[in-house]
Amino acid sequence: MAKFICDTCGKEVQVIDGVVSWTREEQELRNFKLTHKESLGTGCQPDNNRYRELYTLTLASGFMEFVQYLLERWADGLVLRDPETLRSVMRQLNLHMHEKLLMLVEE
Repeated sequence: MAKFICDTCGKEVQVIDGVVSWTREEQELRNFKLTHKESLGTGCQPDNNRYRELYTLTLASGFMEFVQYLLERWADGLVLRDPETLRSVMRQLNLHMHEKLLMLVEE
């Protein structure tokens, strides 16, 4: 299974120990990061004002809820300021979901 890598320290993040966070201010979304949780004391999680636990995003329902959240915010007129941060997070999530689906099909 694909490994999740912390955007701050570059070390592996276990699904239960990770968080995806971002900042929502006025009419923009920015600074998406996949990191270790603040509660672990690593200092990796940025001071973003929105987040989702990584383990929920690795479930099909949680992943789809996150995508729906993004689509609804864009429909509301919010702008994505630094798209590469979201691309980086989505690459890791997409790889995980792809491998998970392949494992289901193979069984």
